[in-house]
Parts: sequence; C-alpha cells; structure tokens
Amino acid sequence: MSTSEAMTAVSLPEPAFADAVTGLMTMGLLHTDPARPGLLVASPPDLTGITMLLQRYRELHDARVTLNELAASYRDAPNYVDPLVEVLPGLEVSRRLSEIQSQATEEILIIDAPPYLTVDDSNPVQITQMQAGVTYRTIYDQLALAAPGGLERITKFMDAGERAKVMDHTPAKMMIVDRRWAMLPQQRHIVLSECGSLLVHRSPLLDSLLALFEVLWMSALPMPESGTPHPTLSPEDNQLLVLLLTGFTDDSICRQLGIAKRTVARRVKLLMTRAGAETRMQLGFHAARLGWITTL
Repeated sequence: MSTSEAMTAVSLPEPAFADAVTGLMTMGLLHTDPARPGLLVASPPDLTGITMLLQRYRELHDARVTLNELAASYRDAPNYVDPLVEVLPGLEVSRRLSEIQSQATEEILIIDAPPYLTVDDSNPVQITQMQAGVTYRTIYDQLALAAPGGLERITKFMDAGERAKVMDHTPAKMMIVDRRWAMLPQQRHIVLSECGSLLVHRSPLLDSLLALFEVLWMSALPMPESGTPHPTLSPEDNQLLVLLLTGFTDDSICRQLGIAKRTVARRVKLLMTRAGAETRMQLGFHAARLGWITTL
C-alpha cells in the first residue's frame, strides 16, 4: 500500500500519520520496499510479535536483576536493621496485602474470618495466583460461611482450586505467604483498614504462626467440594453435615442452603438413622467412624 493510500485509509492528519509510521517502523511492524519507494509493507505480526515479546522478557529480567542488586545493597548498608515485624497503618494494608500475595510462588495459607476489607472480599489476586499454580489452603471461620453470600464466595474459590476447611472458631485472621511473611490484624474484630496490621517476616514468631496454622488445619472440617460426589453421601448431605458439625443452627443452615427448616430437620434425622446415632452429638462421632468426614 502506498503512503498516500495508507494515510487516506486511517484518516489521520499528515503529522500524526508520519509519527505513527515512524513508531511502527521502529518497532519492526512496518517497513518500506527499497525497490518501490513510497510503498509501505507490513511485517508478519506473528514473527515480529515473538521478537518483541522476547525483547520485553529480557528487559523485565534485567530489571529484576537490578532490583535484586538494589535490595541487596539496601540490606548491606551499615545502619540497616532487618525488621521482624512491621506495623502497617490502615491505609497501607490493602496495598501490601496485594503486594505480598502477588510475590507468592508456592503456597498461601489463610485463616479467613470477617470483618473484611471489602463488601464481597472477592480477592481477585487469589484467582490470578491460583491460575499461575500457587496453592491456597484456607481455614474458614464459621462466621465467614454465615455472612451473606459467604458460601457462594467460598465455593467460587474452591472451584478455582482452593483447598478449604471450616471450623467453629478461629483464633486469629491471618495470611501466610510462601512461609516468608505473615499478615494479621492488630485487633481481631475490626476491619484491617481501620485497625492496621502486623507484617511478620522470617523469625521464630513466623515459625510459631505456621505451626498454629497446621494444628488448626488438622482439626478443621473439610469443606465439601462443589459437584464432587461423596463416596457415601450425596453432595447435598455432605454440605449439610459439614454445616451442622461446624455449629450452625437449623435457621443458619436454612439461610445458607435455601431450604425450609422442616427439610433440614428431616434430612438431619435421616443422617442420624443411617449413622446409627440417637442424638446430633453422636452424629459427629459416627460420621467420623463411617468415613463421612475427615480432618486430613
């Protein structure tokens, strides 16, 4: 295509068109034919695109190396003291939370309980990181399930690959990233953006928080996986049993599952009959004995 034809086709004034042509030539996406001056020839986008991507990859790699060198120099400074715990003001919490999550390459451990930073606490970083291969293990407080839309939110994360368990009462809201950092609120029942947060670096304190998480993980009940049949129970009964053993009242179960209270009572009675339990308290023991639930 000639220069005049191209300028007419894109409907740009001559100065803007000239700048665009120069930019595309610099990027290698456009060139001229030496045998036919004034003729613009587009380069194959797949071949040129690969070259551009490789160049950007090299630039990012060089930037990462430079960043690591700067960080090393910063830590080698005479007056540098490696902090064991950072106290983050409320306005910094959301940014730092996303920052350390985005740096994860292996595993993120979460104890999830309200109140949340946002109304739905959708945590888009988690979905992105799970798609990149980062493992998430989350222990949900019963209050997280009881919150409006709680079960739907948890199901969304589980469908994306999260391993989830639930327990009646969690001792602290917390996130541990790659066993390098842990973040937890300064006060339990206040939104992080209001009370601030503690960012714990590698230290005996972080080791203790890791041990706490693993103990809680062993004792928590597994959340039923969406769409995955239980070897003995139906997915619906599995879900009901987890909610029941976690301490939910019949009214709470009704709200979470969208069924009538009479239906909850009837299904619980059927579970008790199948398990050979005379009381709801006995149902938990017999459910474990029969392999209906596990803490592993």
